Amino acid sequence: MQIKNMKKSDIENNEDLNSKFLSTEFEKIIKKCKFYRGDFYLDSFNYFPITNDNFCFLDLFSWKERSEYDHFFTKKFYSDFKKNKNNARVFKDVVVLGSSPGNNYFRNLLTFIPRILFVPVKEINIAIHRNSSNKLRKFLEQILKVQNIKIKKFVFLDDSFYKFENSLIPQFLPEKTCLNILNKVFKKNQKNKNKIYLTRKNANYRKIINESDLIDEFKSKNYQIVDLETLGIDKQIEIFSSAKIIVSPTSSSLANIAFCDVGTKVFEIMPKYKYSYENKLKSRYSSICHFLGLKHYALEADPIKINKLDVVSEKYIAKKVINKSNYYKNLLVKKNDFKKFII
Repeated sequence: MQIKNMKKSDIENNEDLNSKFLSTEFEKIIKKCKFYRGDFYLDSFNYFPITNDNFCFLDLFSWKERSEYDHFFTKKFYSDFKKNKNNARVFKDVVVLGSSPGNNYFRNLLTFIPRILFVPVKEINIAIHRNSSNKLRKFLEQILKVQNIKIKKFVFLDDSFYKFENSLIPQFLPEKTCLNILNKVFKKNQKNKNKIYLTRKNANYRKIINESDLIDEFKSKNYQIVDLETLGIDKQIEIFSSAKIIVSPTSSSLANIAFCDVGTKVFEIMPKYKYSYENKLKSRYSSICHFLGLKHYALEADPIKINKLDVVSEKYIAKKVINKSNYYKNLLVKKNDFKKFII
């Protein structure tokens, strides 16, 4: 026996299974979100629920490339699943929102957070990964407070496998749906429009090592120099909502362009990518710009090797990728190219 995937049509045609799904709607947008309610197992990396009947639901709970879920349908996985399920730590009466185990801001913002708007109960225990930042927790509290939903407690998940009883987990929404939600629900109306440069001076990698050479140019053109590491999510939304031009090295913080107005100009200083597996990283923000009607410009910078990544990155990123990809290096910007690039 192996794990069996149930398609949307399978759910609709199975009365017992269909009764375990709750469909909710957020009143400010015409979008619905399904929640599985009942008992299920999952790990705190994929957040891919498996029922007591060994059913899973790729159509609703996949947020990565479909190929990354293939291992759930192997005999080895099922064998390990049978061995581990009885030893899994149990939580009861929880809403499993989940969050990036590496606390990746892009992933939290575009994959996990929008689903919280559809929570159908007024008091919740909410499960997120223990690595989540205080910023994320505070932002979730703010969102739920506006919705008159009380957080009884946060349930913190480690890198492990769990069983949830009498619990809820929302489906993962398509990225374009999440972008629409973020732009329509969270974007703030700002009259003043600013020119922003996002520094990564305190980052572990992908920071511009000759940034001091560029700062004078930014200041002469009336740019605000902003370090988002020091700001809460609500303040970051305000900054991007007020921007007419954003310049930044490639960074998860650029996910905040979801809050920009149509026509905002986004100048991305990116590494020189070498491998096909980096194509998604290369086009990540240009694709968002295209979808939201922003204007995207790119400048390639020379890679500079770093000595060591932070502990969290080294834990969740393959060593081979770290060593080879320019994504995990610092950047050297040629000043003449920069002057032609920037407005």
